[in-house]
Amino acid sequence: MGILIGAFVLGVVCYGVIALYSRFYQSRRIEILRQMLMAKQTYANGITENKIVIAGGSEVLYSFDTDFLSEHLGTPAVNLGSNIGFGAAFIMDRAKECLRSGDTLVLSLAYGLYARPMYDVFAYEYFRMYDREQLRRFSWKERAYYMMKNVVLNRRFEEKFFDMSPSGFYRNVMGSELPPHKNVPLQFADFAEGEVTAYLLALKKYCEFHDIKLYITYPDTVYFAAYETEPFFEHLEGFLKQNFSVIGNASSYMYDSEYFYNSVYHVNKNGQQKRTNDLLKALRKEQGIGNKAVEG
Repeated sequence: MGILIGAFVLGVVCYGVIALYSRFYQSRRIEILRQMLMAKQTYANGITENKIVIAGGSEVLYSFDTDFLSEHLGTPAVNLGSNIGFGAAFIMDRAKECLRSGDTLVLSLAYGLYARPMYDVFAYEYFRMYDREQLRRFSWKERAYYMMKNVVLNRRFEEKFFDMSPSGFYRNVMGSELPPHKNVPLQFADFAEGEVTAYLLALKKYCEFHDIKLYITYPDTVYFAAYETEPFFEHLEGFLKQNFSVIGNASSYMYDSEYFYNSVYHVNKNGQQKRTNDLLKALRKEQGIGNKAVEG
């Protein structure tokens, strides 16, 4: 009898802890990401003319100097990079909130996003803290899994500080802190059309209806010889080029490791200059815009 009572009390305590966490715990990581997204949206909403919005995960944060693009294209640009942990649909939803008729959206999705849930671990935590109605997107099993995963991730979180421009990109990320255990090829599942690609096609229709130009591009990443024979890239490129206006190809943005900071997706200042120039040239070619010639 005592064992049953003890088990009951333990169950009540565990339920109470879970309920308190779900309702009241504030993840510092998500607080920072929300503040960043709100600042970028406020910046975008303050632009009264047509603009360029570049959206994606954290690789976009590091890759695109939107101040430089604004200056050389003569069109305001916003860097809406956030975090791969949100999932592809969350990233696209946030982009739509910043767009108006006549704007241009450049979407760069990290390769892993094509195989991950559309609303992933950080999206769950974001909704739990700020928009609980959206939790209906998750089954009870998914809620339990994401809650436990976020508990672990929150305990491991170490806040880092970067210089972020008002237009939304990380400035002056110098040198390379890419450790050997991260300087390895990405692992790829077989590319298959699914929820993420369907959401992309829906985004295309949304942009067409609202007179928004949509371009898809590829993330920059460290080059490895193994990628030369990786079928994932061929299949992904085939799908994208069949359905979208695409800037470059996957191999165009595979750079040497010296251009990367702390991840195979996060470029340093030199990598940022290279990637931004690549996008500048592509946009000038695609749209015939730009008021200053740039070498490099």
